[in-house]
Amino acid sequence: MKHTDKSVLSLGALALSALLLTGCADGGGQGGGGEATSEATTTAEESPTADESATADESPTADESASASPSDTATGDETGTASPTASGTTGAGAEAGAVAGAIVAAEESVTGGQVFEIDRKEDGDGWEVKLAVEDREQEVEVSADGQEVTPQEGDDALDQADRENLAQVQVPLEVAVRTALDEAEGTLDGAQLDTEGGTTVWEVDVDDPEGTSVDVYVNVENGSVLKVDR
Repeated sequence: MKHTDKSVLSLGALALSALLLTGCADGGGQGGGGEATSEATTTAEESPTADESATADESPTADESASASPSDTATGDETGTASPTASGTTGAGAEAGAVAGAIVAAEESVTGGQVFEIDRKEDGDGWEVKLAVEDREQEVEVSADGQEVTPQEGDDALDQADRENLAQVQVPLEVAVRTALDEAEGTLDGAQLDTEGGTTVWEVDVDDPEGTSVDVYVNVENGSVLKVDR
């Protein structure tokens, strides 16, 4: 009976020992796994991603950002130089605009009037303008800026030649003046209806920059330049 009790106790002790050993093994495995996981997490956080590496490689340096291609920068010649052609066109446009303003002002001041002759005043300050009103002609003076129109005394009969020439006009006088100024740079001295070689024309007298008078003949029907006398 004593022998049996001792055997039972021995078996119980062995079972308890086995359980303790199993518990230690499990705890050690879990602890080791935790340390490995922590190290892996730290390594993952410290390692740059592929996108971050690519971004760092692709970011331009300060020198690269500050530099500009020579082709993108305007040179002084490109920005500060105006072509002679453009300058001449601007001058002709300004003179033609002043003449057109005087013609419009004159026609607005005379009901039914059509300008068929314009001359710069002798003092250069304004214009003397003749208009056809039915079978009569009327003269007015227009200030240089086109703001003032002063009717002149006299109401003469319109010449037969002028009436016949006016009947053929398809191109207004102001358009003919612009055409003439494009052909011969300068200032307008005067313009009127005339005939040249059997063709009705606007005869436009231009004073060029050297003071030479240039006559430009513009076809009243189609606006073409018939000839230029220098």
